[in-house]
Amino acid sequence: MFQAAVLVVGAGVLAALYVLMVQLMLGAPGADATTVVIAGLMVVPLAVMQIRGVLRGRQASEVGWYRLRRFTEANGMSYTAAEKDPVRPAALFHVGSSRVAGDLVTATAHRPFEVANYAYDTWTARTRMPHTACYAMFTVRTALPPMTLVTAARDIPSCAWRAAPSQRPLLIGGSFDVHFQVLCAPQDDDAVRRLITPAVQETLVELAGNCDVEIVDDRVFFIARRALPNTDPAFWEWIEDLAALVDEQLDRQGGSAVPGTRVADESRRSRRATLFARTRVRGTAVVGCLIPLLFGVVAAAVISAITR
Repeated sequence: MFQAAVLVVGAGVLAALYVLMVQLMLGAPGADATTVVIAGLMVVPLAVMQIRGVLRGRQASEVGWYRLRRFTEANGMSYTAAEKDPVRPAALFHVGSSRVAGDLVTATAHRPFEVANYAYDTWTARTRMPHTACYAMFTVRTALPPMTLVTAARDIPSCAWRAAPSQRPLLIGGSFDVHFQVLCAPQDDDAVRRLITPAVQETLVELAGNCDVEIVDDRVFFIARRALPNTDPAFWEWIEDLAALVDEQLDRQGGSAVPGTRVADESRRSRRATLFARTRVRGTAVVGCLIPLLFGVVAAAVISAITR
């Protein structure tokens, strides 16, 4: 709410300067009461939008909390609304400040895992840069070579974290290098090549092509570079598919359906694609931004002509 209020007040000040500039160009002697009135009317749509956004955000948060809590209780998992400064071995958790893992879901059954939407801030000079990510962390029993896969997918936010300094790029060959940059320590090159078989490559590209993947200690992290809708059934289908990938192709402990059968399922693939689809600015949104500016010009011009 505070951020929304600051945004509206700041937009109001800019609108007042904009109206004043138009008035001066049309021969007005300076600012007057009409300057403030026109600027206030210009920011009314923004204020309404911010108020509706705050109310909808609170409602969505409450609904999400209720649904996830009931879902986890029914499936033998645990739910935590928020965990501040989470300590995890992945590089993602070693950067930034104001770090919070929200809607944290954990399971300790056959395949222990943890899922959360994660938020943190970085700073460039005095500019705060907020970041969000969604991670799924799986515990494995087989010793896996530590490595990092950095996605090369387009139209996704850049990551603020970096792989361990000891890791160097490794070329796997084929089309896999187009989708991921593989990083590992030189002594682990052969082990990484043995792990990333053609079947694993195909499944990783299909299930995690929009994510970064990090294997460290006994954990496998799949990291999407933005928050994902964790109350959507498609999200939990995706988590189920990732668990099968870890079971059958990375940990090789068995107990889940073979990932290939799910990867080839067109309906699951379509639902999975919606999770990572980016919301694009529509033409109506652009028009909605231009209307207040046009109103400011017309109103300032009319009033300046009347009072001249």
